[in-house]
Amino acid sequence: MTSFVAGDLGGTKAVLALCEVVADGYVVLVEQRLQSQDYADFSTMLAEFLSSCPQPPEVAAFGVAGPVRGDGVRLTNLGWTIDRQVIKERFHFKEVTLLNDLVAVAQAVPTLAAQELFTFNAGHPAPHGSIAIMAPGTGLGEAYLCWDGHRYRPYPSEGGHVDFAPTNAEEDGLLQFLRASLPHVSYEQVCSGIGIANIFNYLVEGKGMDVASDLAKEFAGAKDKTPLIVAHALAEDCLVCSKTIEIFLAILAAEAGNLAVKFLATGGIYLGGGILPRIGKAIDPALFMEKFIGKGRMAGLLAEVPVHLIQSSNSALHGAAQVCARLLVVDR
Repeated sequence: MTSFVAGDLGGTKAVLALCEVVADGYVVLVEQRLQSQDYADFSTMLAEFLSSCPQPPEVAAFGVAGPVRGDGVRLTNLGWTIDRQVIKERFHFKEVTLLNDLVAVAQAVPTLAAQELFTFNAGHPAPHGSIAIMAPGTGLGEAYLCWDGHRYRPYPSEGGHVDFAPTNAEEDGLLQFLRASLPHVSYEQVCSGIGIANIFNYLVEGKGMDVASDLAKEFAGAKDKTPLIVAHALAEDCLVCSKTIEIFLAILAAEAGNLAVKFLATGGIYLGGGILPRIGKAIDPALFMEKFIGKGRMAGLLAEVPVHLIQSSNSALHGAAQVCARLLVVDR
């Protein structure tokens, strides 16, 4: 059997899978979800995973939440440094590929089935038009796809780290609040898991919104507020949490529109990441599109852009797996 390891490595969680090549692609034999912060480094995590695998894989590919430079990558929100050659030699792989996690998602986008998507705006996709991907998780990932005459090719971006641009007075206040404690306020600081906690803090500390005493104790004891904020917003039992998600989604929609303009993404915008599938019922497609198209003279263009929510949280893993499967098929 010809097997490989694929992985999606983020600042909070990691997913590793042992896969086997089959005639029409690959099948997953073993899959594990792990907490990234439980491990001192990636090699320790990978060694533990491989020890549970029934057979040694030949090659590996990992989507990593950070900019890949040459043979190495440092995870932006975790601090791990991963070297391709070190991993290859230590674990005796024939080949190892490191790619940005959003590039891994982009690899998977052209193969997504209709049932894996929820469409906010059907639009009118241009044949072979550029496609952009945006995924709020622990941080904010962005990438894009361009048609090369034969197929779509994915490219990385660190667009989540550009300057945050408020679109109304409330967001002006958020920017001023965060400037007091951060040297640089990027979209990642307001449109991600990190951003959700920052918006909540702004509403409580900056605007003086009250949280019920029992919930205040719950938040005070939490290492990570974001899952609690999301849970209480969905339960509709905390006004501050609901307002936090409302602001988060408005900023998300505006930045998705920015992405569509910057990449002229007439082939569509795809929204991924770990947060959005969990809060899907809180998203009003009409309100989202109102913010998305709010770009003045570009509004007519943006109204034609398809906007899809990727409902699967495993797209980065499957994008990395596709890289391995193609590598093994070519090798043979």
